[in-house]
Amino acid sequence: MTLWLPVRPEPAEPAPAASPVIDLSEVGKTYRSGSLQVEALRGVTLRIEAGEYVAIMGPSGSGKSTLMHILGCLDVPTTGRYLLAGEDVGTLTEAALAEIRNRRVGFVFQQFNLLPALTAWRNVELPLSYAGVGRDERRRRAVAALDRVGLGDRVEHRPGELSGGQQQRVAVARALVANPALILADEPTGNLDSAATTDMLALFEQLHDQGATVVLITHEAEVAARAGRVVRVRDGRIQSDSADSADSSDSSGSSAAAER
Repeated sequence: MTLWLPVRPEPAEPAPAASPVIDLSEVGKTYRSGSLQVEALRGVTLRIEAGEYVAIMGPSGSGKSTLMHILGCLDVPTTGRYLLAGEDVGTLTEAALAEIRNRRVGFVFQQFNLLPALTAWRNVELPLSYAGVGRDERRRRAVAALDRVGLGDRVEHRPGELSGGQQQRVAVARALVANPALILADEPTGNLDSAATTDMLALFEQLHDQGATVVLITHEAEVAARAGRVVRVRDGRIQSDSADSADSSDSSGSSAAAER
């Protein structure tokens, strides 16, 4: 009589951990003009996971604008390494960097940068047009992005027919339309009144709640306070990171609980 024993299945391999959206390691940036050398960034190490909402703060001349340019692949580090969603941007050609800027980073600037002759949906579709997406698909995705930011009834309006807050929402929709890995907002409330600022920050919180990774550059403490994490930059270095403070508090709390 043959005895058949059940075959124990091999344990499944654990799924690989997703790469952080932003992974800076000892990044430095030096600008040279003749014999003059300026260190704008000095050994910056920063990791931002998918789905985080992070504010980067700093006074004028702190290096936060240089950091923003590197995060958005508008510039490259002089030293160190920058991985964007696992890809080393320091190894890429200018053409590849342009492709990343168009497809994987959604930019929102203080200036709305909308073309006045184009309707809202035509402004929003521009990144897709540069990427070679067909017209019908461009319109569908542009209208969906406008609807996502609460402007589904304004798709045929031109910028001059919209308020400042609505124009910034169009700019946010344009940043979202290509489904980027990162939304990078540089002083996005700088040209808005207090009511529109409150409205815009609520929109970023909503996008974060929907899973977007948002990095907001600002010098305003009340704006930064709306983010889940605040990174302060000074003299080209990271001065503080609220994530580190939270980790320290958690560790202290765990230690105290263990002692009890």
